[in-house]
Amino acid sequence: MCYSKSGGRRGHAILNNGVFIVEDALQDERFADNPLVTGEPRIRFYAGQPLHTLSGQAMGSLCIMDRAPSFGEDDRAMLSDLAGMVEREIMAVQLAISDELTRISNRRGFLALSKYSLDVCKRQLFPATLVFFDLDGFKQVNDVHGHAEGDRVLKMFAEQMRESFRTSDLFARLGGDEFVALLTNVNADGINDADGTFPLCASSALRRTSPTLHRRVFLWSCVL
Repeated sequence: MCYSKSGGRRGHAILNNGVFIVEDALQDERFADNPLVTGEPRIRFYAGQPLHTLSGQAMGSLCIMDRAPSFGEDDRAMLSDLAGMVEREIMAVQLAISDELTRISNRRGFLALSKYSLDVCKRQLFPATLVFFDLDGFKQVNDVHGHAEGDRVLKMFAEQMRESFRTSDLFARLGGDEFVALLTNVNADGINDADGTFPLCASSALRRTSPTLHRRVFLWSCVL
């Protein structure tokens, strides 16, 4: 049994809605020339159940491989049940390190992930920059327009972070209206974008949510 997020049969399983089964890989033109089929371990049978994140995005598959087909309805149900257990475990971890409102990392998740990123930077001699963001006047939004509007502002800001930063960057909501980003292996232009362009884009996006409100983004950055 294996878990994977890419490659060959597992890639097909991830894109499938239910259990993906290959009865005889040697007779299936999609996999007949695969080295794992033509050589050791000479896989013939494959069954894979896709795994999904909390947001519903496919992230991998739980699979069974064998030299000969032997898979009944009970086995199919068991594979689905096991995949459900794996998904629930992964979701529990996601919930623990994700901000419930904005669906980006929370303080706990950021601290855990940033440790690994900084370790990589240290080994590879990459620069790293830490940037803190604060939404000016956010308390007034809650007081005047209610918490629903405040929640909308926070979600809008988090979405702007998703659109603006690289997939290799870490960003999170620390709490309240405070956010943080860790930029690794970024040159001076990239740091200038974070210090200048992003706050302007974010402020513009926030004002569009409610044009009558004046919203600015304050930031502090330091090179680690």
